[in-house]
Amino acid sequence: MNAIVIAAALAATNYVAQLAPVVVEASRLGKSPMDIPASVEVIGRDEIASSGARDVADLLHKQFASLDLAHLGANNPALTQIAPRGFGENGFGRLLVVVDGERLNSPDMNSPNLAQIGLGSIERIEILHGSQNVLHGDVGSAGMINIITDPDDWRTHGSIELHGGSWNTFGASASLRGGDEESGARWWTHGGWDHSDGYRHNSGFDIYSAGGGFRHEFENGSYLRLSAFYSDADSELPGYLSKAQWRRDAKASDGYDDFYRRTTYGLNATVSCNVDDENTLRLVQTLSRRHLQSRGYGYWYTDYDIYSYGFTPEWINTARLLSFENEFILGVTFRYDRNDAANWGRSSYGFSRSKYAYDRQTMGFYGQDTLHLTDNIAIEVGGRYERSWNKCTMAASPRRAYDLVAFDAALLFTPADGLKTYFKYSNFYRMPFIDEVAFHSRDDLLSPERGFRVDVGFEWTALEEFSFAGNAYVSRTKDEIFYNSLYPYSSFGWLYYGDNENSPSPVMREGFDLRIGWERDKVAGLTVAYSFVDAEFDGGDYDGNDVPMVAASVVSANGRVWLWDECFVFGSYRFRTKCRSTSDFRNEYGYIPSCGIFSLGLQYSPSFCGMEGLKFSFVVDNLFDKEYCDYVTYGANYWPAAGRSFMFSVRYEF
Repeated sequence: MNAIVIAAALAATNYVAQLAPVVVEASRLGKSPMDIPASVEVIGRDEIASSGARDVADLLHKQFASLDLAHLGANNPALTQIAPRGFGENGFGRLLVVVDGERLNSPDMNSPNLAQIGLGSIERIEILHGSQNVLHGDVGSAGMINIITDPDDWRTHGSIELHGGSWNTFGASASLRGGDEESGARWWTHGGWDHSDGYRHNSGFDIYSAGGGFRHEFENGSYLRLSAFYSDADSELPGYLSKAQWRRDAKASDGYDDFYRRTTYGLNATVSCNVDDENTLRLVQTLSRRHLQSRGYGYWYTDYDIYSYGFTPEWINTARLLSFENEFILGVTFRYDRNDAANWGRSSYGFSRSKYAYDRQTMGFYGQDTLHLTDNIAIEVGGRYERSWNKCTMAASPRRAYDLVAFDAALLFTPADGLKTYFKYSNFYRMPFIDEVAFHSRDDLLSPERGFRVDVGFEWTALEEFSFAGNAYVSRTKDEIFYNSLYPYSSFGWLYYGDNENSPSPVMREGFDLRIGWERDKVAGLTVAYSFVDAEFDGGDYDGNDVPMVAASVVSANGRVWLWDECFVFGSYRFRTKCRSTSDFRNEYGYIPSCGIFSLGLQYSPSFCGMEGLKFSFVVDNLFDKEYCDYVTYGANYWPAAGRSFMFSVRYEF
């Protein structure tokens, strides 16, 4: 209600060739990708619709070699983990995922639920590589994915989709959006449902999602935006298999009837006031609740709630500085997270129960300035200071405070239209997950991760049809947090193994990403990307060892060929080299095998007999039925990914 009153008072590509007109909202200043000194990838509504992807996780896996995915639930998108290249287990904790201003990242070790938003409701997806700590705070130490559902135009339009395929998988989705340019009002709503019996035994799921919003724009450019969201993902957990079990029957489970259910809902409100031509005040508020229930290993139950509130006022100034164009943003962030959790179960050790509450309050201040020395050269500097107060009733030390600092400096050079080059230095941090602290059994405290990263790269669009991009980086992280399954500790007279710990060795990551694309409308298109990273421990107990779960190389290719104006064939290929299994810090276990996966599909959009607006798609994933695992623990426990599957969909756009 306060936001409405304030607003009333204010009224007195995936293909680089298509990036130029796009405004990247994750920049907070509404910059185009060519104005951001970092590697930026954008995929729009049309590219999403023609990708053949089934969900957000599938889209990211097929389109971006610079991201790693782990399929813990075979074909279940709600159990898919995504991480920046070079990070292994819990790598999702270094990648910020935001939908319409709401963080999908949980303050605990649950990965973002990528099934919370349906593909049909997405306007575009922005991927920013490198640290985003300065503008967005904790979690984004290695990158950010920003998903936007707000409509880009005023016309009323929508879509309805039905789909079905392998393993009794079927679902439906719908979206509707529109606006009135004269009154300045835009609105949107979407919803979806997906069901599957699952590729493996006890791996079925039902996922429900809904959301919508309203935006009112005033004549002077000010606006009020309100949105709400709901998601309910009810999943069976197939568990892991031994290597022999996996080779014998990848569809088997470990025999437990385990489950995992996550329900999330919340509200977001943004008020933006253009005070004059040079000054804007903006206020962003988010409020959400996550409720999780699960059973693991057949006996261990978890039930907890996470309540989160965020409050961010910002001042944006675009006044000239000493005759130079200049953009400055100053903001304050307050965030509160509370976790009320209960765990109980019976095992060979007997019955056990734990209950704890965790409160985390974070106050931060940040600023960033971009000074344009010429039309082609810009310098960007920024910094953030945060203090985090933590209280956990279960931790060895119940109270602790973290002081956190991030800063970056960058040079952007755009010597010609369609060409940008950049150099950027970033200092970053990441706070421990709530449950990394709660179940940390020793008296010494977990420290936040801290490190630096240097990026240099370019993006170039040539002859309107060709695109080239490259980015090289080096990064060093101190106190990176891992779960060490070999660490011994005692409690109540029992000897246990396994604990969260700060790495005794810093982690070095050196790598590069390359991408080349060509697209000719109604003829053909092809994008090929290669990502390389050398991630290893630098000094200490693990000196020279590989970081677990990090494949050195990933190659991806996506293309399509038009058979005629209404029909095209599309396909993708992704190859990943072998890597160490989870928690294998000593590099003592075997490798996760390399694998290459093909997908092939066809899309037909008839334009006769009143069938305009219909789209028929047929996709075969894992075309050659490759049996592979992309998540293995201790070299012994395997989570098989899905085998060959097909999906048929009918979509009507109006």
